[in-house]
Amino acid sequence: MDGNQQTYFVLPHVDAGRLSPEALEHLAMLARKYRIPNIHITGAQRVALLGMEPEALAALQAELGLAPTLPQARNRMHYVHACPGRAWCRFGQADTSELRDRIEAIELDGPLPHKVKVGISGCRFCCSASWVRDVGLAAEKRGWRFSFGGNSAGRPRVGDVVAEGLSEDEAVALVARTLNYYLREARPKIRSARFMERLGIDALKKAVLG
Repeated sequence: MDGNQQTYFVLPHVDAGRLSPEALEHLAMLARKYRIPNIHITGAQRVALLGMEPEALAALQAELGLAPTLPQARNRMHYVHACPGRAWCRFGQADTSELRDRIEAIELDGPLPHKVKVGISGCRFCCSASWVRDVGLAAEKRGWRFSFGGNSAGRPRVGDVVAEGLSEDEAVALVARTLNYYLREARPKIRSARFMERLGIDALKKAVLG
């Protein structure tokens, strides 16, 4: 909520940057109905409805069938950001939509120490900034490359390459194994970038690839 007693709402499950014409029309209808002055596409490719009155927020959540509050489940990824992939880009080496859904559906063994952002790139151009995400997956000719510990904030860091040439099944399993190791070994409120600076890639590989 801002100083003018207005608030905002980020729509869930709209975080891969893909919306149908019907979904766009529905967003426009909601914006008019609840007098929402601005719709923002966030850096994570999610849709944020800005400048709402607090009472409009509650009504909108009820209309969408959502709980009044939507705390981020800490045993899940913060968000999964994916490029269009092979289906929509001539440079794409692989489909990103199915992998995105599988990564988002991973259930971990417990709460994560801090938020985890995922970037999935359909090629080496890394349009979803996979190198600087906590979990980065990029499609190459030999398979998926998995990097861990990236960060694009105040102390940017390129993620460490954990493995290359992975099948989709191998990539999903390795991401889950790595995040479960992170949640077991990292102190609370430590992002993966700082964790990897302390741990080192060799120790992580020994723990998750053995």
